[in-house]
Amino acid sequence: SFGNGDNDIYLIKTDGNGDSLWTKTFGGTDTELGNSVQQTTDGGFIITGSTQSFGNGDNDIYLIKTDGNGDSLWTKTFGGTDDESGSSIQQTTDGGYIITGTTGSYVNGYSDVFLMKTNGNGDSLWTKTFGGIYYDWGSSVQQTTDGGYIIAGTSSGNVYLIKTDSSGNLTTYGCTDPSATNYDPTA
Repeated sequence: SFGNGDNDIYLIKTDGNGDSLWTKTFGGTDTELGNSVQQTTDGGFIITGSTQSFGNGDNDIYLIKTDGNGDSLWTKTFGGTDDESGSSIQQTTDGGYIITGTTGSYVNGYSDVFLMKTNGNGDSLWTKTFGGIYYDWGSSVQQTTDGGYIIAGTSSGNVYLIKTDSSGNLTTYGCTDPSATNYDPTA
């Protein structure tokens, strides 16, 4: 109903009673989807989802930073020639962001869990993928008290839980495997 294209990201700020204070839309002439939003320490908002209007492939991860009034400060896209989508975002203790979702471009199978760390300006610091030969998806990510990250998702229809260190390397029972960038949960 609002915005530029087929579907746009719709950001609504309400008061404590749920009454709208303001609304904003983000997107181009094609389809954009917003999957996760968090208020940032500066009073603004960080949004992740997917875009077909901008980027490299069919769908790319779409990252939007706004001020406290919902006005865009910057946008970033990440992805290859296939489909990517951001499902969950969190501001990290260093002021950057951690994002999880799915990638079809950088995979072992049909799709893999995608984990990306950015700085406070949304510039990628590192990316990791995790998955087997079928469909893997990262649904939620949180920074843990040890500075690492925990991802919840699905792998071939099963619950998929991944724990990493602060650099996104897979950890198992407190041990870090620095060579781990891909993991097959069926192995």
